[in-house]
Amino acid sequence: MNKYKLGEYEFDTYEELLAAEEDTKKIDVITSSMDVTDLEVALSLYEKIRNNEITFHSSVGSGFFMYLSDIVVAGARTMVEEEKEKENRLRKKRKTSIVYRVIGITLIACAAVIFSYIYRNDMAERRSEEELARVRKIQNLTGSGISDEEYSENVVEDNTALLNELRKQKEEAANTDAETKPAGAEEVKKKLKILPEYQTLYAENTDFIGWISIEDTNIDYPVMQTEEAEGEFYLDHSFYRSSDKNGTLFMDVRNDFINRDTNLIIYGHNMKSGVMFGGLKRYLEDDYLKSHRTITFNTIYEKNTYEIIGAGLSEVSFEDEYTFRYYNFLNADTREEWDAFEVNMKQLLSSDQSLFDVEMGDELLTLSTCSSYREQGRMFIIAKKIT
Repeated sequence: MNKYKLGEYEFDTYEELLAAEEDTKKIDVITSSMDVTDLEVALSLYEKIRNNEITFHSSVGSGFFMYLSDIVVAGARTMVEEEKEKENRLRKKRKTSIVYRVIGITLIACAAVIFSYIYRNDMAERRSEEELARVRKIQNLTGSGISDEEYSENVVEDNTALLNELRKQKEEAANTDAETKPAGAEEVKKKLKILPEYQTLYAENTDFIGWISIEDTNIDYPVMQTEEAEGEFYLDHSFYRSSDKNGTLFMDVRNDFINRDTNLIIYGHNMKSGVMFGGLKRYLEDDYLKSHRTITFNTIYEKNTYEIIGAGLSEVSFEDEYTFRYYNFLNADTREEWDAFEVNMKQLLSSDQSLFDVEMGDELLTLSTCSSYREQGRMFIIAKKIT
């Protein structure tokens, strides 16, 4: 594959090169009109970039931001040293109270620690954004860049037939009270093919199991699943497995998304910034729910669309409490289990209950996040598969 170069930077696509050239022009205008090595100027530019008053769209812009950050950090260190030197001079001129000296040094140290924390936090946020942008870019490029669309559709059709065979086996086993997996199920699974648009992402991380998106929202993310850390590894790790307070959306480790359970559960953080499931709380408003009902959740083997049928609030219960836990509802193999689910779920819903239109046999999807409405609070939306 041809690479595009701009100075010391190298790019995979022509679009990335164009973005880098635009960032270079913007940086040239800034550096020609002001002295960016001046601490006050550098700090002002640093804040404007952080607050998205000045935006860049390439690694060239990220490099310029890092350059400004280094100037600001170096300036902060110089200020600390100057304060120390000033205090030393004053101490030589007059006798200063030990208490005041301790307070002054402590304040300076605290300021340095606070600035260092903000700096590291900013860098972590920027790295998280860049990693997510890379994942989305890969998904978009591979999804739209498949040269033979028929190839993709053929894989979908082949997988659909195999998945239907698996689910038929599962249903037959349930009807006969079989305790073991249906014979031949593993052989059928081996025949499944990863959809072409997800092969690149799967090659980068085999914990990747699918992609979820909701139109006109910020929800457009990969979904992971792993047994690490009791299935909660991605609570604080990115797609590329680096430490990330935003985490990554992940499916309940107990779920089987291939030989499909009745209800698939996906977890994500309720971030104040709105990323991950930070925007789910808006679904507690009926008007918003009714205008944003469609979820696209494709696994690496099949494409599906879901319709949201409810939103509600709950909380994590103690083990000895006899209560319905929506986050433990994975399967309903009998009419009694399904009826119990319907009754209990309706009690948790805060949305228009007329939307909760389900019947036994529906395949469900639940998105779950934290809620501050009470300690250990949880908020969820539930949807059923329509295609």
